[in-house]
Parts: sequence; structure tokens; C-alpha cells
Amino acid sequence: MTQQASTPGTHRATIIDVAARAGVSRQTVSRAMNDMPGISVATRERVLDAARELSYRPSRFGRGLVEQGPITLGLVVMDLTNAYYGELGTAVVRACAPYGWNVVLVEAENAVDPEGVAADLARRVDAIVGYGVGTGDIRGGAGMPVVQLDGGRKHLDAGGVVEQLFAEAMPELVGHLQDVGVRRPLVLDLTGGPIGGRALTLAAALRELTDDGEVLIHEVDARTGHREALEVALATGADALIAFNDELAVRLLRALRSMEIEVPGQVRLVGIDGLEIGSLVTPELTSLSIDIEAVARETVELVAGMLEGTVPLKGPDAHRTVPYHLEVRAST
Repeated sequence: MTQQASTPGTHRATIIDVAARAGVSRQTVSRAMNDMPGISVATRERVLDAARELSYRPSRFGRGLVEQGPITLGLVVMDLTNAYYGELGTAVVRACAPYGWNVVLVEAENAVDPEGVAADLARRVDAIVGYGVGTGDIRGGAGMPVVQLDGGRKHLDAGGVVEQLFAEAMPELVGHLQDVGVRRPLVLDLTGGPIGGRALTLAAALRELTDDGEVLIHEVDARTGHREALEVALATGADALIAFNDELAVRLLRALRSMEIEVPGQVRLVGIDGLEIGSLVTPELTSLSIDIEAVARETVELVAGMLEGTVPLKGPDAHRTVPYHLEVRAST
């Protein structure tokens, strides 16, 4: 009799099931799933094939337990002081609630070993979701759903991806700024590394607004030095500032007010992400917005399919997308 992949409310495959399917001992299954020495390559592949067929996930509670507790999803974010990650964490928790799942939230950027956060978390959860999650060190990763948020098709060979379609929203932004008369936009990226893909995408799209085809990118610290950065930016003749994210845009708005520079009268201001804080300031912030609840919903549904065995752990069928769109408010 052929054993079906487990589904919610039915028997979830155990190490005993995998051992029986592969014709090996439980100890051999454990060695194969945890990439331990002492077994042949052929045996390891046979065990991993059996685990995939049964949608088996190594238990985080112990070896060979027949019954496991509720699903626990691990969410890795960069910095919890960033409002975006706070909203995302809330949305993921709420999206998991109908499934009865638990969520463990960890911060990578300020961890002792940022690169090892996901691997450590994998020992305590059933699935991993996050930004820039390294999967190479996740032991037993062959049976664990791993989903990259804001990844691309190039990441599909390592796991699932929820891609956030940023470039596709550029025509909306360019069209709006053109309509309001912007001719010298300037992009403000965050310091801390080379100019990022988001800033480069913005600059490339906004060139058509300018007479010389040039859009400057200036770097600014997320939390300090905004007045000085604005003085330099405005000295270039910029008539619109496009900030890396809404949080930076709100901080810039405060600095502009202290400089008695009117928004949008003297300079227009655009943020990115569509966070709630953008609607709580005056003037309200125009933003390239993404539906964070949709990101969470697509992510959790993707993980659920992986756990059920109806969605592969990687490849084109493990790909979901959520678009950005322009939300026009008073700051432009």
C-alpha cells in the first residue's frame, strides 16, 4: 500500500516511516538527515528520497517521536527597531493563527553570529522564513521548508521565494513625478555598503525626468546626520527626494521642517514600503507601497504547501510574487 504525503489533521510522517520506506534503521535516517558520516552516498540519497516522498520533517523535539507538537515557523528579520520588520512580524503571526502555528521571531543584524542565526533556529522550528537566510548550514535542510522573502528566481535552487516586485512599479512613480513637474529627482540610499539594488533601480527609472539623464544617489545614515545630508542634497537643485524607505523619509521630513523647507512646496518627498507611520505625519507621505499582509499571507501559504507536500521545497513551483504600487499622498 502506498503511503500518502501528510496533510493537516492526518498522520505526519515520522522517522520510523522514513526508515521503513528506505529499508534502513532509524539511526541511519538520523545520520542521513543530519549529514553525518558512517553511511554511503547511495544510502543517504535513498533516505532523502524517502523523506521527500513522505514529506518528512525531522522533529525538533527529539529523535523518532511518533507525535509532534504544533508547527513552529521561524522568522528571521534584520533589525526589529525598523518599523517594517515590526509590521511584517505582526502580519506573519496573524497569517499563522488560522493554522494554529507558533512563530519564533529572531533578529539577525545584532546577533553574535548573524550568519549562523538561521542554522541555530532550524534546530527549534519546522520551517524558516527570512531575508537573506543562509541555508547552507541548516542541518537536515533537505526536509525543511526555507523561504526567502524579497528574493528572486536565482534563489529558487535553494528554497522557496516570495518575490517583491519593485521594478515593475517604476512607471507609476515616474509618471506621477512627471505630472507634478519634477525635473531633478535625487535618491537617498542608506550608508553601510555599496549602493544597493533598490537605489540603482530608482535612479535608472528616474533618468527620463531629467534634462541630462543623470540622477544622483547620496548616502545617508538611517538615524543621524539628516540635516547635513539634506543641505548637500538640496544644494544640487533637487526638487524631489526619494528615500530608501518610509522610516528614513519620515526622519527627513522632520529635518526639513526644522530647516523651514516646505514639503511639497519647495521639495517633494517619497518613501518606500507603505508603512503606517507614513500616514501619521504631516504632510502624509507618498510611498511606493507593498501590502505587507499579502507578503505574510503568500509566505505562510507557501510554507503550508511545502509542509503538506503539495508544493516542492524549491524550484519554479515554490515561487510567489507580491507587487509594489504607488500610494500618492500629500508629500508630493
